[in-house]
Amino acid sequence: MLDEKRMDIEDIQKKVFSVAKELLKQEPESISAIERDEKGWKVQVVVLERKAVPDKFDLLKIFEFNLNENGKILGFKQIKKIQRGDTD
Repeated sequence: MLDEKRMDIEDIQKKVFSVAKELLKQEPESISAIERDEKGWKVQVVVLERKAVPDKFDLLKIFEFNLNENGKILGFKQIKKIQRGDTD
């Protein structure tokens, strides 16, 4: 069995962007957080749900992806909805 390469933060970012696009059937806008803990990686991905005028009223969804240390997706869930102009 081959030992998988441990991934760094840039690898994780690319992987999650690609997987999020495929799983969510939407183009991710950005990654708002990446953190590593003893279990692997947690990545928050921002996706546009509804475009508004002006754009500060766009409705965004934030998903959290959980990956192991080798970058395998273990799961994901939507954690909140916000307006683009929100400062929280």
